[in-house]
Amino acid sequence: MKITDIEVIPLRIPYEERIRKAFYHFAMTEAHTVYKFQTDTGLIGLGENVGTPFDQDLLDPYLGTNPFDHVMGTGLFNLDMACYDLMGKHLGIPAWKVMGQQRREWVSMGWWMPCMSPEDSAAEIEVAAERGYRGLKCKARAFYDVVECARAMQEAAPVDFRVEFDFNGALINVEKALPILRELENIPVVKGIEEPIFAHDIEGWRRLHNEVRIPFYLHGVGTVLDGPVRQPSGPWNGLRAGDFDGALCSHENVRNALAASWAFAAANTPILLQYVGTGITAAFACQLGAVMHTATLPGVTASHSYEDDLIVDAHPVQRGFMKVPEGPGLGVELDEDAVARYRDTPEMKWPRHYSVVKLPGGVEHCYQSLQQAERLMKLGVDESFAPGARLEECEDDGSEAFDRIWAALQEKDGPIWET
Repeated sequence: MKITDIEVIPLRIPYEERIRKAFYHFAMTEAHTVYKFQTDTGLIGLGENVGTPFDQDLLDPYLGTNPFDHVMGTGLFNLDMACYDLMGKHLGIPAWKVMGQQRREWVSMGWWMPCMSPEDSAAEIEVAAERGYRGLKCKARAFYDVVECARAMQEAAPVDFRVEFDFNGALINVEKALPILRELENIPVVKGIEEPIFAHDIEGWRRLHNEVRIPFYLHGVGTVLDGPVRQPSGPWNGLRAGDFDGALCSHENVRNALAASWAFAAANTPILLQYVGTGITAAFACQLGAVMHTATLPGVTASHSYEDDLIVDAHPVQRGFMKVPEGPGLGVELDEDAVARYRDTPEMKWPRHYSVVKLPGGVEHCYQSLQQAERLMKLGVDESFAPGARLEECEDDGSEAFDRIWAALQEKDGPIWET
C-alpha cells in the first residue's frame, strides 16, 4: 500500500454564533484544511489542521510511502493521523490498536473557551453542561478579574463540574500570583491551574506549589530527546522533582505523545490531551486517549466550537467522557455535504475595533487589540488582574471619536491612558 496523492481541501467553518465575535477578537481563525491521503489500494485517510493549507514541502515526504512507515511518527500530528486512519482501515481495526493496548473505551474530554466576562463565562458553563461535558479549560488574562469570573462560573456549574484556568504565564511572578491563587483555591469549581507563571521560573513554581493546594499543570510533556545529551528536557526534570501535578500533551507528534504516556505512567502523573480541530481531530485524540496510561484530565479539541464538526455521526459525550470510535482507522466518516458547503463560505467582514480595559474607579485604557493588551500587561505596562477589571471591544461606529482613538493607537506600541 502506497500513498499516491494528497487532496488538499481548504474550508472556512464558522464558529457557533453566540461565540463567533469573541473568537474573532481572540484571533481564532475560521480557516480550516482537510487532507485526503489517497492510496493505490483505493483507501482514503483523513487529516486536518486549523488554518490554511500546509506548504507542499510538508506533504511531499508522505507521497510514495507506506502509511506503516509512519508508525510512532515524528511528523505533524495533523498529517500522521491520516496515516493511522489508513493503517486501521487497511487492517480493519481501530487506529488505537496500532498505538498500544486499550486502557479505556471512553476518554475524558472537556470544553474550551477564551477569556470572557463573568456573565459570558457562566453562560458557557451552562452550554457545556447541557451538552454532556463536565470539565472546561478557560484562558485567564490580565484584563479580566479571574476571581470574579471563577465565582460566576461556580454559581452556574453543576456540582460535579471542574474548571481549569490557563494563565500562559500571565501571573508573571510569585508576588503577583500568590494572592490571586489563594483566592481561587477557595472556589471549589477551580480544579487546576495551567502555567501560572513562566515555566522557566523553576524556583517560583516550587514556592507557589508549596503554598497553593490547586494542582499545577505544565504545558508540555517532552520527556525524550534524540541522541545522548547533557541536559534532559524541562518536563522530564520537573516530572522527576514533582514540581507539577499534570501536564498538557498539546499537539505533540505521535512518538512524543506515546513516549510521554509511559514516562508519566511511571510517575503516576495525569496528562491532558490538547489537539484542536473538528470531529476528525477529536476522533484522533480519542484514539490516543484510548491507549495513553494517564490521559485522565479533561482533554481539549474545541470541536464543539464550530457550527459543524465535519463528520457524519457526532461523537457521543456523556458526563464528560467521549466515546472512542469503534470503526476502522479513526472510525469517522467525512461529511461530504458539509465539505461542499464550507468550501465556498465567504470570509466574515468584521468592523474595525480596539480594546478597552476597564479598571476600578471608572478608568479606561485603550489598546489596539486584546493581544496587545495581553502582551503589554505581562510586561507591567498596565495593572493586571485588578479586582473588577474587564475588557470590552469598541467597534467602529462611524464617529470622529472612534477614528481619532483608532488612528492614535496605530502610531505606537502602547495604550492610550485617557479617552
